[in-house]
Amino acid sequence: MKLSVKKSSSVKEKQSIGPFSYKLVSLAVAAGLSCQAMAAEEQQADEEQEDSAPVVTIIGSHIKRATDIGTLPVTTISAEDIKDSAAITGDELLRTIPQVGEIAFGAETGNGGVNDARGDVASINLRGVGTGNTLTLLNGRRLVTHPGTQSENFVPVSTVNANTLPVAGLRSLQVLRDGAAAIYGSDAVAGVINYQLDDDYDGSKISLTYGGSEGTSLDEMTFNYLTGFDLNEGRTHVTASFSYYDRNGMQATERPYSASHDLREYPGLPEAFVGDTQLDNRSTSTPWGEFSSATLGTFHIQPDTMSGCVQDLGNGICADSGSLSRDLRYDRGAIRSMTSDVDRLNFYTYLTHDLGGNKEFFAEAIFYNATANRIREQTHNLTAQRFQIAANAAFNPFGEQVSLRRYRPVDTGLRDIEVEDTSFRILGGMSGSWGEWDWESAIFHTEAETNDLARNRIRASAFQAAVNSTDPNVAYNIFNGADINNPNTADNTLNPQSVMTPFLVDVRRDSETSLSQIDFKTSNDAIWSIPTGEIGVALGVEFRHETFEDDRDDLLDGSTPFVDQISGVELSGSDVWGSSPTPDSKGSRDVTSAYVEFLVPLLDSGTQYAEVQLAARYEKFSDVGDALKPKVAFFYEPAEWISLRASYAGGFRAPGLPQVTAEGVPRSNSLYDPVLDSTYGIVDVRSGTTDLEPEDDTNTSFGIVLQPLDDLTITVDSWKIEQEDLVGILAGSSHLLYDSLLRSQGSSNPAVVRDATTNEVIQINNDYLNLGIRNIEGIDFSVAYDWETSFGEWGLTLNAAKLTKFDQEADPISAMLIAAQEAGNPAVPADRTVAGAGDLIEQNGRPELRARISLNWKYDQWGAGINSNYVSEVTDTSTTATVDGEVITLPVDSFNRINVYADYRFQGDNFMKDSRVRVGVRNIEDNDPPLADELAHGYFGSLHSNRGRYFYVTYSKEF
Repeated sequence: MKLSVKKSSSVKEKQSIGPFSYKLVSLAVAAGLSCQAMAAEEQQADEEQEDSAPVVTIIGSHIKRATDIGTLPVTTISAEDIKDSAAITGDELLRTIPQVGEIAFGAETGNGGVNDARGDVASINLRGVGTGNTLTLLNGRRLVTHPGTQSENFVPVSTVNANTLPVAGLRSLQVLRDGAAAIYGSDAVAGVINYQLDDDYDGSKISLTYGGSEGTSLDEMTFNYLTGFDLNEGRTHVTASFSYYDRNGMQATERPYSASHDLREYPGLPEAFVGDTQLDNRSTSTPWGEFSSATLGTFHIQPDTMSGCVQDLGNGICADSGSLSRDLRYDRGAIRSMTSDVDRLNFYTYLTHDLGGNKEFFAEAIFYNATANRIREQTHNLTAQRFQIAANAAFNPFGEQVSLRRYRPVDTGLRDIEVEDTSFRILGGMSGSWGEWDWESAIFHTEAETNDLARNRIRASAFQAAVNSTDPNVAYNIFNGADINNPNTADNTLNPQSVMTPFLVDVRRDSETSLSQIDFKTSNDAIWSIPTGEIGVALGVEFRHETFEDDRDDLLDGSTPFVDQISGVELSGSDVWGSSPTPDSKGSRDVTSAYVEFLVPLLDSGTQYAEVQLAARYEKFSDVGDALKPKVAFFYEPAEWISLRASYAGGFRAPGLPQVTAEGVPRSNSLYDPVLDSTYGIVDVRSGTTDLEPEDDTNTSFGIVLQPLDDLTITVDSWKIEQEDLVGILAGSSHLLYDSLLRSQGSSNPAVVRDATTNEVIQINNDYLNLGIRNIEGIDFSVAYDWETSFGEWGLTLNAAKLTKFDQEADPISAMLIAAQEAGNPAVPADRTVAGAGDLIEQNGRPELRARISLNWKYDQWGAGINSNYVSEVTDTSTTATVDGEVITLPVDSFNRINVYADYRFQGDNFMKDSRVRVGVRNIEDNDPPLADELAHGYFGSLHSNRGRYFYVTYSKEF
């Protein structure tokens, strides 16, 4: 079947939901009203169904059926499985699922700048396809995306925040490991994750957990309360839960791999990398300032005990010509937080009310609030923020005008970052049946807000004014160096606080997202009879409205630029020292959907059974076109002990609102410039457009399910995802390599703008485009075996995910660069990786194998378990070495954590009745994460854990 992705061509369609959308919404309302009007028929249907078996909706289908026969590849994690995993946060729970890839959003991934999604956030990335390619549901309906965005493959992406739901309050977590755009719509490229909260609990339960990481200050406490009760003589049922989580974080100095950013001599490094300067991630921007002047050229401040002094400055310091020595680089690892302090509150309630006539009203309310705190080192100036210092500045000892090149004002203190995240969801709906038709309709609204506050930032213009002041009482001395005894970490040459306070500011970033949806769906599991059985059908319509708003501080959004007070030249759109300017952005879209699904039995002989699922969904976006996607899934059971399943699904992902609304967003990063053979801060200006089209994909799978014993199930599923028109940009590093290649041929890259005098790059102009093609393949394997013995009940589970292919086809420019490297062209150095192209398996956050195995035991009131989480080796492509003429990348070892627990359930007629006490140890071997050349913390925080050996105890009681 030919896949169709149509482009909206009318301005009117972009500004309204259009007549087709209104028809769908009208259909939803009319259908709901018609069902209301047929109470008498429903009363009869209600009486008839009292004697019938209950039916349920299985994830991956809208058609209700009596039981899940395993037609689709679904991993279900029960509430008991969650307890056994000892996961406390949504982040930790996701990391126990082998099919979930790297978690790129989060404090421990190293993302901490104002342009990152920081705070209490964890992203969702099924199959490792990328953030935003997994549809996340709560009780079968979409969750709002987190307001914070960050760059992934150089474009801004967003995610549902996995920490917004209380782990202890989950009834189950379901993972559909199959394409599902035809069932659920946009974003279900890699699959679907559905969180299910308790909605019919009866009674009350409390639990309290305390745990801590051995040898560190990190500890965590979680309190949960769950209750459920009936009202109105049993016609109304309320389930409610409350959770509170408190964490004291961890400093980077508490782990050896993160205590210093200089990893050149770290124990266990491969011989080829020992002493490699690529592993020295200390900053060249330090309190030992670097400057230039007409007389001295480029020079820097240093202790006078070092050689090369050209001018004595007194107090043990001098000026030396040239750039800063490596021995004076600033070590940020000694300063920053690695794991944030967090306070989190979750509240959830679910209400059902029997209206009679086989109709039910249901409602849901969720609230989440979290505050995360961390500290970071003071920032340094961007390349664009190099200002002039007047000859008559109070503390200018050189008697001439001086240009600032690099400086970090450490004496101003640390940045104190506080991020508050809040979200809520309110939902109401009705369900019932009419004849053989089940129906359900709901409307909900949900919002999420992030308030990011960075205290003790520096206003660039006010800082320059202080540096240039001619009054020593109010002037800032930028030439006084740092601590000569601790030159890499400290500054004891403090300027008076009264001088610094006027240029210290708080900087805010406030972001909001919202999602409003109304839907109607109906299904009939036996609409037609055919010789092989009954054909089931489901129909549905949805309308949703999405919004996104990112409001930057006035000092950041370009409205208050930084203008050099001496030259009069605008240096940067940002007046915040060390932060790129980012304009405010705001956008919204309407999405109208309609879908149909059939379940057709092909064979039912009593000993063999076969069926096919046929589905299609149409979605129309008010800004980026529309898409029609099909799905075909086949299931065949030739015998009771074996079944086969296969599927083909068309999918799509609409460009995110941050990608569409981004306009001239500068990002400054340290990049290697092959023209100058130097690494320095370069501004990459990125822009989005409504001309972007939905990304297109196909998802195919084939699996086998074996049940040789009643309590033994073995599954093997192979899968393939082919993606086209991926939204992306050419990496800034590739733009620079391309510029070098063109210059060697007598031209240049027009996207790279250079200074006419120094030839340094001023900026790179980059636009988001539909340009990527990606092919990903893998195999899932699972075993579940339960057995009973005279000394207890045992349960063994194994879940493994093997990535067999992850190819990113090179765009035309990247292909030229790779060809030049293979030809040995020196303009494109062979030791420089062409970002995002080629075979990406085992690179960075894409391990070939992830697995989890667990063994649990119960005997009377006792229980115990052991489980292991394994992640295979990868390589860090940011660091290379040449061995026997071959360029290799830094190997990152595999990582395995073994966890154990034991518990006891109290019985009897005393206070401890129906109580359980559990003690456990995670990572009992106290394995450190393998070393990686990651700037922030020395390991892949998106892939591995920094917790080390972790002890915990849990007390719970039902009453």
